[in-house]
Parts: sequence; structure tokens; C-alpha cells
Amino acid sequence: MLAFEVNKDLIKNIPADWPDLLKPEYKDQVALDGDPRSSNESIQAVFASGLSSTGGEIDKAADAGLQFFKQLNLSGNFVPASGGASTLALGTTPIVIRWDYLALGDRDTLKGNPEVAVVVPKTGIVAGVYVQAISAYAPHPNAAKLWMEHLYSDESQLAWLNGYCHPARFDDLVKRNVVPPALMEKLPPADNYAKALFPTLEQQGKAKEIITQQWDSVVGVNVTTK
Repeated sequence: MLAFEVNKDLIKNIPADWPDLLKPEYKDQVALDGDPRSSNESIQAVFASGLSSTGGEIDKAADAGLQFFKQLNLSGNFVPASGGASTLALGTTPIVIRWDYLALGDRDTLKGNPEVAVVVPKTGIVAGVYVQAISAYAPHPNAAKLWMEHLYSDESQLAWLNGYCHPARFDDLVKRNVVPPALMEKLPPADNYAKALFPTLEQQGKAKEIITQQWDSVVGVNVTTK
């Protein structure tokens, strides 16, 4: 899930949604985690901002996202540098848009220096997936099937969640009260995840083509990477 990773020592009013990032108080403070001409994470961030702008219209989200980042850049709020734990802590990029599991991991790594808020925006909630597959030519396909069964068991799903990767069976685990309360307290509100859009491969492909090809002409800024 895409989220805002925020340095709470520097940002006192935590942004709650995409339009908040355009406020003058966030001048020189908002960054992506990579170059939107090549990074899938950043491409999806641009798409998500547009999904928010259009009220959920998927086909218009890529173009709207480019316009959103054009505004963000013209307002002086956009920092054209790839953000992460180190730049967040240094204050170079006090707000970084990135996958929530990376942001939550940074929060643990930084151990309060600085304090980190991880916010799933109210609108334009976009999620990505990692997938597993079994080769049709595997010499022992039944062994692979058993491994798959283990991956989707409660035990393994909770192991993923402990690393802040949102497991496929998260809603089921929450419904059955399987997730330890201490772990739930470390996560953003669960209702945000229930509203997430998982773009299809076709939708991702269309958005990628628009964003990567038009970033330079619409937004007109290079993002330096780590």
C-alpha cells in the first residue's frame, strides 16, 4: 500500500490525503522514493495521486497524477531527490511517498530518531502485489504445492505481516482475531486497506506508458536517485 512516511520532528501537521501535500506549509518537503520514469513504486504513486484527484476514475488517473505532480513541483513543495530513511532523518525529504511496508520498517529502524508517522491517504489508496507461482516443469510439483499451502497458512501470513508486508489473507486474519493486538497497534488503520485498489496488469501498463513518456514534458523535473 502506498503511504506517506513523515518525519514528525519536522512536520507538525501530518498530511492525511493527497491534496494536503499541495499546502504551502510543505514547501521543499515532499519526495518520491525513486524516478517515476523507471521506478514502479513512483509510477504507482503518481497514478495514486491522480486516482485521488479524479475521484477514483482509473482511466484518467495517470494524466491527473502528472498534473498533480506538476502542481506539486510548481508550488515548490516537490523535492526532486529519491527519498528514504536516511534523507527522511536528515530532513532533506521530510515527507516520502513509498510502500507502507518500507515506511513501517524505517520507523522501526530509526527507533524514534526521528519519530516517524506512516499515513495511508484517505483517497487514492493503491496497493501492489508480489506473487508466487509453481513451474509446470517442476520435478516435484506436489512439494511446491505444500510450500504454497504453508505460505498461505495463518503462521506464514502472520510472518509476512510481522515484516509489514500486507498478506493476502489480512482481512480474514483480522475478522477471526488472529492478529496479535500488539502487531495491530503498529499498523495503519485496517479500514484503509479494505478500500485499496489493486490495479490490473493492463491498468498498470497503460498508466506506466503515460507517466514514463510524459513526465518530462508535463512535470519537467529530474528525480535524482540513490
